[in-house]
Amino acid sequence: MLRQSPLLSAAERKRMASADSSAMERALDQGAKVWEEPHFSETLAQAGQVPPALWVRGDVSVLSAPTVAIVGTRSATTYGKAVAQKFAERLSACGVTIVSGGALGIDAAAHCGALSVGGKTVSVLATGIDGAYPHNHRSLFQQIAEQGCLISQFACGTKPDQYRFLQRNQMIAALSDAVLVVEAPEVSGALRTAGSAANLNRMVFVVPGNISLTNFRGSHALIRDGAMLVDHPDQIVETLGIEAAEQTTVSPEELPEHQRAIIQVLGDDPISSEVIVDRTGLDVAVVSSELTLLELEGLILRDGIGYARKP
Repeated sequence: MLRQSPLLSAAERKRMASADSSAMERALDQGAKVWEEPHFSETLAQAGQVPPALWVRGDVSVLSAPTVAIVGTRSATTYGKAVAQKFAERLSACGVTIVSGGALGIDAAAHCGALSVGGKTVSVLATGIDGAYPHNHRSLFQQIAEQGCLISQFACGTKPDQYRFLQRNQMIAALSDAVLVVEAPEVSGALRTAGSAANLNRMVFVVPGNISLTNFRGSHALIRDGAMLVDHPDQIVETLGIEAAEQTTVSPEELPEHQRAIIQVLGDDPISSEVIVDRTGLDVAVVSSELTLLELEGLILRDGIGYARKP
């Protein structure tokens, strides 16, 4: 079947005939199939210079919806992971398919955010479609295959190598209408993904971070170079011309413990995050992360020197 594809050259068919097919057979047993160029999504087809066929597992039709890649560092801060998850949740609610690379940190937070609200998400692998890297994401990849799809441009049985991650990042950009960089240091695969997206004339959005954190130096460099700064997912929705879904708010009584503690010390007049830390006794990193989540939930306002409770 696959060996008879008209997209293969005679030499490629010969190599396939002599290759160990056990990995491919395992992948086919898992439900993997070949996605060929004539059936590519419009976004991928427009990218050009992509392989004529890809391995997929799951429902590849999720790529016919608007697609936004959410990428960033593996060694993400609590703040970065919270932002990635919340952006993924809101974008998913607006019908966007979330694309990422299945890695630790920002990637995993983005996938989980989409999955948590019943959204669609796609993981582009740096291994064969039968692989799972990192290994402790095996169950996450299974969820993604059930609620979206896995994609690989590599032969079944392929192990992860450094250069394959670079190719994986290019494929993430090719599959996406836009790329959101959440947290990227000066040397980061996320920056390469953003560069590939820019070369394809696709929007690059960046979430800013604390200027004292080295994990955001690459992100801030992208902003200086012309990427669009965003601090709320609806800014992406509006820029891409996607109809925004109605946003429901959570009542303070339903909030997790740390968020309730913060809400209780806020009033009509804004107070700084330092004062919030002092009044709640919470860790600085926890307060930073929870303030971001509360703002995205629409429960607090950021104004001038600090934060206030939303009327």
